[in-house]
Amino acid sequence: MGEIPWKFESSRPHHLKARCSERGPKLLGHELCDLLIMRTSNILAFLLSLVALTIFFVPDPVGVSDVTMRAAGVLLLVLGLLATVALPEYLTILIFFFLALVISIAPPQVVFSGFLSGAAWLVFGGMILGVAIETTGLGARLAGLIERLFSQSYLHLVAGTVLIMMVLALLMPSSVGRVTIMLPIILALAKRMGFREGSNGHAGLILAVGVGALTPTFSILPASVPNVVMAGAAEAIHGIRFTYNEYLLLHFPVIGLGTLVILPLVIFWLFPDQVLKKTKNDKPRALGSGELRLIVVLTVALVLWATDSLHGIAPAWVALGAGIFCALPGVGILPNGLLLPKLNFGPFIVLAGVIGVGAVVTHSGLGTIVGKYLIATMQLWEGNDLKTFAGVIGLGWVLEIITTLPGQPAIMTSFAPTIADATGWQLSTVLMAQVPAWALVLFPYQAPPLVATRAISGLEVRKFIKILFPMALFGWFVMVPLQWLWWTFLGYL
Repeated sequence: MGEIPWKFESSRPHHLKARCSERGPKLLGHELCDLLIMRTSNILAFLLSLVALTIFFVPDPVGVSDVTMRAAGVLLLVLGLLATVALPEYLTILIFFFLALVISIAPPQVVFSGFLSGAAWLVFGGMILGVAIETTGLGARLAGLIERLFSQSYLHLVAGTVLIMMVLALLMPSSVGRVTIMLPIILALAKRMGFREGSNGHAGLILAVGVGALTPTFSILPASVPNVVMAGAAEAIHGIRFTYNEYLLLHFPVIGLGTLVILPLVIFWLFPDQVLKKTKNDKPRALGSGELRLIVVLTVALVLWATDSLHGIAPAWVALGAGIFCALPGVGILPNGLLLPKLNFGPFIVLAGVIGVGAVVTHSGLGTIVGKYLIATMQLWEGNDLKTFAGVIGLGWVLEIITTLPGQPAIMTSFAPTIADATGWQLSTVLMAQVPAWALVLFPYQAPPLVATRAISGLEVRKFIKILFPMALFGWFVMVPLQWLWWTFLGYL
């Protein structure tokens, strides 16, 4: 995993760029197309800035503090820039840090809380492990193993990658950690199979890692941050504790199996490609000393990740400790002086910033205000019919666009009793109804695993959205009704 340059051109609206590449020479010319792309991004950024600035000068609504209004302005600007990618993500995050502190919408310990989060340090430790995987040649070896198992076709490669991400979710509790470990291996696989950077096959395999680490694993309790946040908040606030098996029974048959099957098909449909380069099945070379040492380190890390409930060491500190060990002089895994030139701190900054955005939304009270407003305006009907079920999920869906996935369950769980009163549901049912909403992600900034995948791979945001939107449509029109039917069958509704 080498250094990933942050290029402005990669953050432009690539749907326009692609159209111009195909038709620009005949209609407009390349120079005019580039100018159109740049101006489109700049216009969007300018309009968002104007709206955000306007919020600072409008009178505060009754019951809404000045701090909350200022937070709303900053949030609109930052989330808009992250969604449109008018600026590189790291620059948007730095703008967020600056504005949040200068206009005092939250104290530094809240704004920079992402750097205190285990998720950010999990990424950092995973980045070091990724450099070790690449440098020792273990990544290429593992890529060759995956190739031998799934190289029958491009579809097999994509489906196999998604399946591997699901299996890892049972062993490794952090979705971001799974991305940082697997992405170097899959990038090596793409290279072995002849998928050049920018090709459909290259993008498809990256998306299989990022989205595969996210959507199917919402059905496994310890396998994703929102799951853990919701479960922890439910126990702390309401005294409700969900067991592993209960959670799995409610969500895996629809969300887990459904996305496990449909995601490879959607990737294959939207990013069609075929394997053109067949590598020779040569006899594998003997393991090098660096590879052997790294295998031991990764094995110990996986065991510790899988047993974190027994020893209490968070996955982030396991990853950081493993990374530090790899970098120690004399260990024989990473040569002295190699690590820093190879590390790209962009993913670390972006992920910490996205978590900080959610923390500021919560601290300012903006999330609670928006949630109460949505409850008052969405007309949640009493009963257990599909309309009510979709309404509750829709409430969580809107909140997660505003607060990101790590922040949404913390906010919605707090006013779950209000929703229970409006619908007549059990409080536990309201809490569990948040989970299907998480599978309806629209933008990469909402989910730390997608932020990490985007930052590490350099894959364009438009390609993430190209997958996420149809997956969300599938979720709304297929998974949500099926989830309602399944819960009704179980007597949970």
